[in-house]
Amino acid sequence: MKFLRSKVKLVAVFLAILLCSQGCTVYKGSITLDEAVAGKQKVKVTTSEFPKPLQFSRIEQVDGEYVGMPKRYGSSTAVILQEDKIKQIKEHDKTTSNIITFSPLALILGLGIILFSSQDEGN
Repeated sequence: MKFLRSKVKLVAVFLAILLCSQGCTVYKGSITLDEAVAGKQKVKVTTSEFPKPLQFSRIEQVDGEYVGMPKRYGSSTAVILQEDKIKQIKEHDKTTSNIITFSPLALILGLGIILFSSQDEGN
């Protein structure tokens, strides 16, 4: 029975790690279109045309127009952004995203190590 219990704990820790490692994207403060083009990183754009913010892998300037490149690889359509309709542009905060993604993972690993080491001491 102890063997089965330890396997269940191992599977639970593995599933928790898998769940936590899915990632999270955090966006910070408002920037201008030119800063978004120069930054070449993920952005979230709020416009007056769409009810939900649009997420792009980056914004490029092509022939004097600002073009939002799609975030998802399956989507191949780029969106032309009109400056007068943009309410806000937020850029991806890599540091905070990494902290939020990996902190729970480190906590779960630490708890797993404590659980398994305390289980060995009892035998």
